[in-house]
Amino acid sequence: MNPAGAPAQAVTASAPGRLELSGEGDGPRLSVALDRRASCRVEAIQGGVEIESKESLTKASAPGVAELVDCSPRSLAAQALALLGAASGFRVVTEWKVPAGSGIEGGAALALATTAAVSRALGREDEPARLIALAREVAERAGRTDDHGLHAALFGGVVLTRGRAGALEAERPAIDPGRIDESLLVVDGGAAEAAGGAEASPLGPSASASRTGPIVEALRCGRYEDVVALLAEEPRASDAGPAQRRIVELVRAAGGAARPLGTGRLVAVWAPPGLRGPGRREAVEAALKASGLKPLAVRVDLRGLELD
Repeated sequence: MNPAGAPAQAVTASAPGRLELSGEGDGPRLSVALDRRASCRVEAIQGGVEIESKESLTKASAPGVAELVDCSPRSLAAQALALLGAASGFRVVTEWKVPAGSGIEGGAALALATTAAVSRALGREDEPARLIALAREVAERAGRTDDHGLHAALFGGVVLTRGRAGALEAERPAIDPGRIDESLLVVDGGAAEAAGGAEASPLGPSASASRTGPIVEALRCGRYEDVVALLAEEPRASDAGPAQRRIVELVRAAGGAARPLGTGRLVAVWAPPGLRGPGRREAVEAALKASGLKPLAVRVDLRGLELD
């Protein structure tokens, strides 16, 4: 461990991406941190600054941070170095292994991990609220937004957020993560396709928000079966692709609820297992298998942000 205020020679930080189970707009939104982690490594070097983004397969270098920002303004690493007052002498490597557009959101996790790693490398010890604020500014400077993912990336587990940037409230509801793992599936519909002709939802954003509160309460009280009907009433994503819509209909026919994850290729499925025998989960898994589909092996991430 480095003494307080002493720069570190090398720091690695990682944070989980998130799946949005319910909500949209300014919230409330219910997010689940998943064991798909974004990472950042910061190393001290002799002169200049170097950055590498393994998720976008790009590299850049410059004599100093100001020049680096000029040539790579959308880089989280460059913006974090600039915001936190680094001058030169660092190499920063970031990585988010989930393909872009998959539906699991990693932008906030990458912003938080990068900000935390650079901060620690400079010898800083930021409190969680301050770290969230810094990561939000880094993301904004880089032209990225996912405010609702920052708290899930920091704490892990299940997080409920409300509001918008600068006035975002977050809480960690008392929800058993083990029961989330039992009931939540993530299904890959294949390469993202153009939506084209998706059925518009008869429910608007306010309807989605009105479902999130009851969903959270049902999870708090252990009424996992009730979540199926509540999620089924959420607005259907009008920009979901044909493969996502096919999975939604298949899951609903088998007794589960499904939510396309944005414009990506994934679908979140809620199907609790049977208490004393086969239940909704077993029926959904059988239907997916019969259609040649297999759920991804994902679990709730309880670790949150980690620094080494």
